[in-house]
Amino acid sequence: MAIKTFPVILKWSHMVAPGVRHLAFDRADGEKFEYIPGQFVSIHFNVNEQLIRRSYSIASIPNRSDHIELALSFVEGGLASDVLFNLEPGAELNFSGPYGRLILRDGETPKRLIMIATGTGVTPYRSMLPEFEARFKQDPQLEVYVILGVRTHHDQLYTNDFLEFSKNHPNFHFEIYYSREHPQDPAAYEHSGYVQTAFSTLNLDPNNGDIIYLCGNPNMIDNAVDLLKEKEFTVQQIRREKYIS
Repeated sequence: MAIKTFPVILKWSHMVAPGVRHLAFDRADGEKFEYIPGQFVSIHFNVNEQLIRRSYSIASIPNRSDHIELALSFVEGGLASDVLFNLEPGAELNFSGPYGRLILRDGETPKRLIMIATGTGVTPYRSMLPEFEARFKQDPQLEVYVILGVRTHHDQLYTNDFLEFSKNHPNFHFEIYYSREHPQDPAAYEHSGYVQTAFSTLNLDPNNGDIIYLCGNPNMIDNAVDLLKEKEFTVQQIRREKYIS
């Protein structure tokens, strides 16, 4: 069966970190784009008569934006990067989707949601912020942790969105781990090490209502899954989406 695509128009874009561009698209056919926070879309375009398809998590925050917002990492020599980083407002592309099951599931009552990400893998958690708020109202005991791993402090993404949300929601916690540097005067949410370093400080427990979400670098996800299995987490307690440039 052929994949059904729909046309979109780039409305605006800007850099959010070195090598990371945030783009906002609207459907060109006037139809409303329906999605569940945590899902992704695929972009379809042609380069030298070659059909290219790349997938990106939706970064839009529901109730704050009507655009289809994405965050793209630049890959030197990448066909998609060469096209997408040079788009001007008004440019048209074809999307398909939404796809994916990295979503918050109805009917679950975890005690903690641990949302682990590297780089642009944090975008689906940004999209989930209103859903986190709704879950807190349903269950005031729920704790949510968003833990982002990047190379340096220059590479952090959407920090202000997460910190602002944490001010109004004491059960929401945001942490950043820097793999390539040690901040000289770190804030309380800043740490050194790989994002998996957080596992020991969180005292992860498969028998205590923890559910783990993983999104980002495939090597991080594979390593994290191995560590979680050693702690006897089951497949049902681990949700993952690999980000491949």
